[in-house]
Amino acid sequence: MISERLQTASRNYESGLLISAESGVFYDCYCEQRNFILACLVTLSGWGCLPGEATAETPRKILKEAGITPNTGKTLPLETVFTDHTGQELTIRTALGQQPTVLCLVYFDCPMLCKLSADGLVRAANELPETVGEDYRVLLVSFNPQDTPEKAARARQRLIQKYDRTPGGEGWSCLTGSQSEIDRLTGAVGFKARWDEELQQYAHASGLVLLSGEGVITGYLDGVSYAPRELSRAIDAARQSEVTQPSTNSFLTCYLYDPTTGRLGSAVQWAIRILGGLTLIGLVWLVWRLQQGSQAESSPD
Repeated sequence: MISERLQTASRNYESGLLISAESGVFYDCYCEQRNFILACLVTLSGWGCLPGEATAETPRKILKEAGITPNTGKTLPLETVFTDHTGQELTIRTALGQQPTVLCLVYFDCPMLCKLSADGLVRAANELPETVGEDYRVLLVSFNPQDTPEKAARARQRLIQKYDRTPGGEGWSCLTGSQSEIDRLTGAVGFKARWDEELQQYAHASGLVLLSGEGVITGYLDGVSYAPRELSRAIDAARQSEVTQPSTNSFLTCYLYDPTTGRLGSAVQWAIRILGGLTLIGLVWLVWRLQQGSQAESSPD
């Protein structure tokens, strides 16, 4: 699992697609070598902020309250009302358009994980035989009631720019809503986010929810990088209203370290240990190579 995620990080580095945040906008950041290390850390832990110092203190309660409990087979509350990127209200029923749909729950000011998940979805979508708007829909819904249609419009535009096939944005929706409507939707999906007032950020899990055209939850995909073949199979199952159980109930959780308080999520501590171990191995290998080179230069021809 670790090696697979490091390979994913390497691909992200080589393609220059490490995502950062700026006023809730999705955009490309062309990486230098230092960003490869950050990509490894993000991909290993689902975390988006490199800390200056790790401490033993962790916000365990907040992390425990955030996550996804799969509710496969359950029907969404189709009459919940949200607002699209133009400021128009619409129901979830209308947003689905009786097509299989990939739902991604985000908030547009998320410092990292939401953007990695959305970018991973677009990259996978570009490699699918199915086309967004024709064969299925993509629906991003913000779970932050403070998000606005303007932020949704910027996020949607960036996603459309990255998708090769529908420059008009057919099939792509980014929605915002009130707390009550958000609670109805996230409750049905089994999604729980926890706001930290002190850090002004959400702890939340990352993943995709697959929906049939009738709004039935047919499956879940974990993580921020999605295999095109796996996503294609999930969309096909949603088209046929075929419910599939997720392969895991452990979803990546996004929660940042705050250097002013020394608070650090447990997943981040684990990732730092891994990264520290890899760094040590790299240093040992470098010393060995230098010694070999020195011996080769000093040996007679």
